[in-house]
Amino acid sequence: MIRRVTTRAAVIPAVMAVAAAAVLTATAPPAAATPRTNACGGSYAFLKSYPIKALYWTGDAGKTKGYIDIYYSGATGKNCAIGRPADGVHLPRGIKVKIGKSGSGWAQTDGFQSNYTKYAGPVYVTARNTCIAFEGGFAYNASWDPSEAWSSYSGKHCG
Repeated sequence: MIRRVTTRAAVIPAVMAVAAAAVLTATAPPAAATPRTNACGGSYAFLKSYPIKALYWTGDAGKTKGYIDIYYSGATGKNCAIGRPADGVHLPRGIKVKIGKSGSGWAQTDGFQSNYTKYAGPVYVTARNTCIAFEGGFAYNASWDPSEAWSSYSGKHCG
């Protein structure tokens, strides 16, 4: 019969490592944004979130206030975009999103005739083997003062 001998020198570092891992897990930061909403459809795979930044003249200038989520369906050859605010944005309203082929105008827009407060979209463009462009933004209250956030992207997801 083989007898296993464990020394304190081996046990103490192992216990400390487990305790440190538990502390790191317990103090993980909260999510940075409201969860993505894949309203695009089952065949659409998430590609990337692009930040919507507060405009330069606002008190929050340059801070990320929301995201434009981009999805793609290989089955349809279409890209899809959804605009959404980040957590903690006070009273988001008038959320808007657009998508199109880079350099050829906008294919679809949403939220420009509405006052969305949760998200805008989905909007689609057929763009197989083509770059896309997209924009999104909204108004919100920052420290009880009205502010705006808007971002544009072009030449993305070419292929």
